[in-house]
Amino acid sequence: MKVSRLLVLMVALVAAAGAVWAAPTLPPGPAFDSVLVAPADEGIVKPVAKVSPKPLRIAVLGLENNPFWIPVKNAALKAAAELKPLNCTVDWINAGAQHTTDVFGQAVEAAVAQGYDAIATIAGDSGMVNYINRAVDSGIPVATFNSETASPNKRLFFVGADLYLQGKAAGETMAKLLGNKGKVAIITGLFAVESHELRRKGFEDALAKVAPGIKIVGRVEDDDKGDIAYGQAQDFMNANPDLNGIFVTAGGNFGAAKAVQEAGKAGKVHIVCYDFVDETMGYVKSGVIDGTIGQDPVAQGHDPAIRLYNYLVGGIVPPAARLLTRSDFVTKANMDKFWSPSN
Repeated sequence: MKVSRLLVLMVALVAAAGAVWAAPTLPPGPAFDSVLVAPADEGIVKPVAKVSPKPLRIAVLGLENNPFWIPVKNAALKAAAELKPLNCTVDWINAGAQHTTDVFGQAVEAAVAQGYDAIATIAGDSGMVNYINRAVDSGIPVATFNSETASPNKRLFFVGADLYLQGKAAGETMAKLLGNKGKVAIITGLFAVESHELRRKGFEDALAKVAPGIKIVGRVEDDDKGDIAYGQAQDFMNANPDLNGIFVTAGGNFGAAKAVQEAGKAGKVHIVCYDFVDETMGYVKSGVIDGTIGQDPVAQGHDPAIRLYNYLVGGIVPPAARLLTRSDFVTKANMDKFWSPSN
């Protein structure tokens, strides 16, 4: 009889423990294509004031292949510090060298195998769809940031820029700089990465519409590396002595700027590019780069982890599935409003 009562008590305790630690039923996310431009809490979203009843682990899968990722990583670490008192660990994980599925698909699978409760990842191409969907189907919410595929998938939300519109803005700017005529070269990061392609296509579509007299003399990929872009810019200028502009869609813009400066063609070969890293902004300040477009790396690194925590613990659904970051256009004239040297 005593043994029987003990067994009943143990079963009751186990059941009670299960009730305490049972994962809450999470609400459905927003519609895949819903959009909110520059949310009011972009970069500063706060965690819900509620301690997780069980330890949570969130994986943020990123890159460290060029200086753009430094503020992204630092912002993810800031989110980690904010969530630590709430019983949640955030791990920044350098997934590899490129945005592609062969890198990030494996990183997502590893995060699932390691038992993370939520994952924030780059999704550079449509190959990521199956990896994202399998993670979500296993009960792990996934957010994307910086780059995402247009192919529908089960990610909860995306934090990053509207890359096609950024490309159009760059094209319209280049057309004005060149007076709607001349020759332009394009240096992209990777043709396989959808975000880089969206910028390239937006740029080319804008030129075709507002400045069909501008000729694109070539398109190359630099693997997001400044040293490669440096050599490519030299090659373009050597092959086209009358080159008027270079558009850089991703990393490596300071390499192209260095080549233009060394050739003595600053102001003659106009450069339009992206991001506010120190190396780039130095060339904006000196007038070698005509303009660069931001995409709020702080929001990209910080907000996914916080919003995933709020979803897991508070059942808070993001206000839209595509949370588009600011895309400030910075030139020598206004750069003091957006940037100060980091050292």
